[in-house]
Amino acid sequence: MDQNTPLDTLRDGRLKATIWENVNEKNETYHSVTLAKTYEDRNGNLQDSHSFSGGELLRIAKLADKGHDVILERQRELKMDREAQQQPVQENRPRRFQGRGQSQSQTRSQPGLER
Repeated sequence: MDQNTPLDTLRDGRLKATIWENVNEKNETYHSVTLAKTYEDRNGNLQDSHSFSGGELLRIAKLADKGHDVILERQRELKMDREAQQQPVQENRPRRFQGRGQSQSQTRSQPGLER
């Protein structure tokens, strides 16, 4: 993932939670979240503030909770990718003796087809 590109940005009106994915010097992936409120300054430029009113706290907490869910899902994906890379590739070999070693239930004929 590009260093400057967020993994995801969750929004609730002017409030947002930006989720970042980074890799440290040990090649371990970690995540961080930036919580902000977007506003327009006097010159009409969009700015971010990291200060929230009392009425915004519950909404920002809900965004943080959703951000946590995004991070957990991403960590599951990364774990599955690592496990898939570590598993040896199994060759698809034809079975020469498919009848040998099968249990009684595997070799029984279907009902109504007995002799």
